[in-house]
Amino acid sequence: MVDVARTAAQHFDEWAPRYDAQIREMVPRYEEIHETLIALLRLRPPERFLDLGAGTGYTLLRVLDAFPDATATGLDVSPEMLERARQRLAGLHERVELRQSDIAQPEISASYDAIVSVLAVHHLYPDQKRHLFSRIWEHIEPGGIFVIADYFEPAVARLSELYDLPDEPDPHEVEHDHPDTAADHLAWLIAAGFAAVDVVWKYDDVGVLVAWRAERPTP
Repeated sequence: MVDVARTAAQHFDEWAPRYDAQIREMVPRYEEIHETLIALLRLRPPERFLDLGAGTGYTLLRVLDAFPDATATGLDVSPEMLERARQRLAGLHERVELRQSDIAQPEISASYDAIVSVLAVHHLYPDQKRHLFSRIWEHIEPGGIFVIADYFEPAVARLSELYDLPDEPDPHEVEHDHPDTAADHLAWLIAAGFAAVDVVWKYDDVGVLVAWRAERPTP
């Protein structure tokens, strides 16, 4: 039997040295995605923050810089990605914990004010996404948010004609990517228990979704 987590880890280990440069070529509005993420978090500044698929630590750095009182945890399946994240976050080591964990079955024990995943959830199959969203709901504090920044399957194939997409699929995408529509994600988030969901930013097939857990009832 193929160890899927090991296969994914090997793939991202190989990609790690080139990731920071290539992701900005693949996702031209990468910085705009992060600006949207930070704006959402400012609605209720987090004290405890979790990044699923933390990669080389860029999202963690942006969040810790924006919220000086916050502490963060980053999970990623790739040891090489995590090593680059440790180097990037060396001056913030007292505020951040990095751990190897597959987001398909993330090792989450604490509760967080905000959980985010940037360009990682699309690597999961639909059943894995639904399971992950339920796990995330369990570990978000009442009133907290979950933010997904990712790329999504167009709702209908004709929409692809409007998007600036490559003519031929990248071999990486064929092997490792399993995108679903934004509408699918929103439905699964509601089914997981989130009280409100929305699309807050979108450009071509890339978007930012947000889901809120309901506030704790007032006695």
